[in-house]
Order: sequence, then structure tokens, then C-alpha cells
Amino acid sequence: LIGSLVESGQTVFVDVTAAWCITCQANKSLVIEQAPVAPFIRDLVESGKLVLLRADWTRPSGDIAKFLASYKRYGIPFNVVYGPNATNGIQLGELLSDKSVMVAINEAMKVR
Repeated sequence: LIGSLVESGQTVFVDVTAAWCITCQANKSLVIEQAPVAPFIRDLVESGKLVLLRADWTRPSGDIAKFLASYKRYGIPFNVVYGPNATNGIQLGELLSDKSVMVAINEAMKVR
């Protein structure tokens, strides 16, 4: 799915999260859902330039565990942005910041 979206020119923001993950909830409430990130993401989604994918690990999932392991990660939060200029993904740190999210999305969107 991610590969086909990127091949079609889309940028994809993947958020691996869980209800029990305190850091995930903090990232969501303090960065993802606040300005300047929330309107930035909303505008890109509404214009068809960004696709948001959420992997909910609240209940164990072998598919999510395999996805994390492919990045040598075994815990969450995990966020990665794919795009025309980031086909292998740009991994974000565990604690998100406005700047890290927006820079990663902008970098991934650039057409080579």
C-alpha cells in the first residue's frame, strides 16, 4: 500500500500508536493536533498531497510488529514519512516536535 501510494506521487505519514502508549498520546495531543502541525497536515490531506496511515497497536498485531522490526524498532511510538524523495522513509524521533514533523513531510514531498 505505502509503495503504491508513493509511486503515484503521494506522501504518506505513518503513525504507529496505541491507546496505552502515553508518549503516543502526548505526541498526538501536543504536536499532531495543535498548530502549526494540525492545519499544515489538514491542508495537505485536503489537497490530496498527503495520506495519513495509522497502525493501532492497542491490541497485539503481528503485521505491526513486522513493520516495526523492518526498521529495527520494537516499541512505540513510531512515526515515519514516505514520499517521492523518501521512498525508504524518514523516521521521526519518539518525541515529536512541530519542526521535526513538518521538515520530514516537506523533505519527503520534494520531487527528485
